Amino acid sequence: MADMQHSYIESTRDLNYKLLDCNENNLLKYKEEYKAVIIPKVFIRENGEENYKEYLNIIEELGVYNKNYDNLDITSNAKHYFDIDFNTYRRLNEIKNIKGFYTFKRLKVDRSEAWSIENMITTTRNINSGKEKSLDSLEMIIKDKLKNNKNYTIEFKKDVDNNILNVKENIPKNNLNVKLTLDGNLQEHIKELLNNKYGDYEQIGVILMESNSGNIKAMVQKDDTLPNVNIGAETLNGFFPGSIYKTLIMETMLEKDNNNINKKFSCRGLYEDKNKGITHGSLSIKDAFVVSCNHIFSQLGIESGFKRIYTLSKSQGLLDKVLNLDREQIGRFEIEDPKMEDGSLGLTAIGQNIRITPVEAISIVNTVINEGIYIKPNIVSAYVDNDNKAVEKIKYENERCISEETALNVKKAMNEVVKRGTGREAYLENIDIGGKTGSTERLEIIKNKKGEEERIKYSDGWFIGFFNKEDKYYSMVVFVKNINKDSQSGGNTAAPIFKDIVNIFVNEES
Repeated sequence: MADMQHSYIESTRDLNYKLLDCNENNLLKYKEEYKAVIIPKVFIRENGEENYKEYLNIIEELGVYNKNYDNLDITSNAKHYFDIDFNTYRRLNEIKNIKGFYTFKRLKVDRSEAWSIENMITTTRNINSGKEKSLDSLEMIIKDKLKNNKNYTIEFKKDVDNNILNVKENIPKNNLNVKLTLDGNLQEHIKELLNNKYGDYEQIGVILMESNSGNIKAMVQKDDTLPNVNIGAETLNGFFPGSIYKTLIMETMLEKDNNNINKKFSCRGLYEDKNKGITHGSLSIKDAFVVSCNHIFSQLGIESGFKRIYTLSKSQGLLDKVLNLDREQIGRFEIEDPKMEDGSLGLTAIGQNIRITPVEAISIVNTVINEGIYIKPNIVSAYVDNDNKAVEKIKYENERCISEETALNVKKAMNEVVKRGTGREAYLENIDIGGKTGSTERLEIIKNKKGEEERIKYSDGWFIGFFNKEDKYYSMVVFVKNINKDSQSGGNTAAPIFKDIVNIFVNEES
């Protein structure tokens, strides 16, 4: 208390920790705020004739910012703050020897892109309601980990006559900081690509992950002023995965018997676009996967049974939160026990009766590339001290879901998808690359301008895939929201974006 009586202390940052990327670079963007402070009782009563001119200059400058300046309670010892611009700050900062007055600047996180992963993870209150986020959310877990952190401050020491003697900035020595798995430079390159080359799309979500660790290297969306599509924020359980879900259906068949890879089924065009008149005829499971045959995969879902489908979906993290962010949605089956008889099981097998988020979807391909082991995606690498030494490292979770043989067969099929199938626009020579396209239609209930509920039909494009750089595999999901259902698909929207991002990543200096 004695120090407080002989000092004015102000917080100079709205966060008392650093958010670092995997290369120990700051991930957050800051704006500088400039403040002028008056303690009315001291300022008005204790400044004499020798600095009267400076006193009047301050009154004139601050009167511009607060028309109620003349109504200040001259008996108050409470601080009165003025938000000022840089030029005013610079002028006022040059005025010395004024009692009851000082200026300082403060770093405030730029929250204009509120739905970016960096902003979400460092905000403990809900963007819309302003209420505190759930206690078990990642955001609140981070807050609890850092509860003993001290604030960055500036201290104005004064004597008993209220003369300011010196100014000192206090940087906490023992604070913890948060180190993420993200690569800030890669994130910026991807964001630039999405906005420059693919600016016509309403929204695009991209997650790129180091396959063997589950460390997310980039988690980007085109427009961060909109709810984050990568976690399905502000949706009901995310989005229909469409044909990317066929990857999991193929696994259910191969887990029964890997010889099924060449087993043939007949396509009569059911579940296909009637306007295009598609009938694939007799195809093996592998070839049906390559051309993304809906009719054959609906049959595979029925043959596998919902119990197998559910178990595999659960084990690969499609029905649980992944990063545990507050607004992150949880995948779920819209019909809890789909049947063959009413067609709901067939629709489930082609990704039309389940909703998932992109951050859940990436594990479908990642399990394949990890030889059948599910590795839970992770975004927090460690809590570090001010010298960037790890105080606590985050351990990743893993679980075997499918056999190595099944994973290898699915991987080969995904290679073929980009070589000769629906994912050809993702193909790159001289790189081990593979994936699966998805195109979906969904009905959403929205309120129109009159406040009435309407059912609106939307279509989305997906691509999940893997690629190899310097003997290390990476997994990626690309989600393009609200594409043209008549002329666009995952193959000609999400797949080219995937290819461009692989090119960016592979050609980056290691």
